Amino acid sequence: MTENRARTTRGWHDALVQLAAILASSGIDPLDAELLLAQVLGQTRAWLAAHPDAVVSTEHAEQFAVLAMRRAKHEPLAYILGVREFYGRSFRVTPDTLIPRPATEALVTLALDVLRTGTPDVRQADSGIVAGAELFGALEHVRTVVDVGTGSGCIAITLACERTDLHCIGIDVSAGAIAVATENAERHGVADRCVFSDGALLDPINDLDAPFLLVSNPPYIPLETALMPDVAGFEPSIALFAGEDGMQVLRPLVAEARAHPLCRGMVLECMEEQWEALAKHGE
Repeated sequence: MTENRARTTRGWHDALVQLAAILASSGIDPLDAELLLAQVLGQTRAWLAAHPDAVVSTEHAEQFAVLAMRRAKHEPLAYILGVREFYGRSFRVTPDTLIPRPATEALVTLALDVLRTGTPDVRQADSGIVAGAELFGALEHVRTVVDVGTGSGCIAITLACERTDLHCIGIDVSAGAIAVATENAERHGVADRCVFSDGALLDPINDLDAPFLLVSNPPYIPLETALMPDVAGFEPSIALFAGEDGMQVLRPLVAEARAHPLCRGMVLECMEEQWEALAKHGE
């Protein structure tokens, strides 16, 4: 009886690997390793830190090894995990969508401030990147936001979450992105106030009869710009690059916004010199 119990216990330990040993041998950034292992185990990073001596089944260890290899080949962590936090909320992301970044959080904050104060502004969002607002009319009656290049829907959905009086329309040329954005709207309980349509620029809102504010993080990177492998090799190029000067989308988008009778203003993310060129042209 004792011999059988010892044999069973020995076999159980042979099928387990210490958590700390798995993390130490991952070969990737420690934070990335912790997040990947936490997902595999259905736990949090805090739980991992509190249980460094915990044992992990070989099945889970093998699952983690597959994910770690993907990360070692520069696949973005957000795509492997399937989610990215933005403005304090979790958004599903896929290779059909850009991965939300802090610079775009600055864009959302500016849009909220502009809607509240009715005052245009230009703010530094990241190195060489600005969030800029230009107004064409009063915003006091504006309750509609149009988000061009919506991707995961993080801009439109966040605005709808932050302002329960807003109705948001997200537009994207990618049907895959529209599907992800729709799922994210349902995830955050704003599907009744966020509608997503595939199409280019402002074409999908030809029948809109309400004044609106345009908010957009369009593709604005010049074609020859060298990007990190995580970005260049995995994120959708159509959502990143926009011609030799990066303004292939910005120019027509701004022209349509300025000409639209119901557009009361625009809040854009772009490079600093691009905003200056657009502002100068507007004058």
